[in-house]
Amino acid sequence: MKQIIFTVSFSSIVVILALSILSMNSKKFEFFPPPSKDAWQYKVFWLLFRIMFIGIVFLSVMDFGALQYLSSTFRFFLGLPLLVVGFSAAFYLSVILGWKNAHGEQQSLVTTGWYRWSRNPIYVVSLFGIVGWGLLVDSSVVYILLALWGALYVLAPFAEEPWLEMRYGADYVHYKSVVPRFLGLPKIKS
Repeated sequence: MKQIIFTVSFSSIVVILALSILSMNSKKFEFFPPPSKDAWQYKVFWLLFRIMFIGIVFLSVMDFGALQYLSSTFRFFLGLPLLVVGFSAAFYLSVILGWKNAHGEQQSLVTTGWYRWSRNPIYVVSLFGIVGWGLLVDSSVVYILLALWGALYVLAPFAEEPWLEMRYGADYVHYKSVVPRFLGLPKIKS
């Protein structure tokens, strides 16, 4: 059963990554970000993402602590806080950004608060959550899926930037020139 869940979840995230890379490298094929909430791309992305996520949850329960490389104390006291803080911050930042903006619909360009230090703070804090999840569960199959999920969050900004430039124009180009992609101090422009 674990092998089936892993294969389905693995296939889902690999398809998301492949379609995203294809859309980044093709002017004719759009996948991520999806063109609209009603588009097939939006529906396929979220279906595949949910399949991947549910697979990770099931495998986390089924294979919890399987590797036994890390002590239970270390896993609990480092992994759990990273998981909770990372994903709680991602949820909070999604609310600040606006649920529609966070899910690929144009709403408004947010450049204040955490968005002053990173153009992609949701991805950054989610990566902390992903690392925490991996440490807590300590399972090879979960590590593989989480690594692919993390790769998606590292790749996503590169796919989103042309979309953001097209929708927000000069405002986004200026924002991009001042604020780092992932994390850092804003540049001071005169």
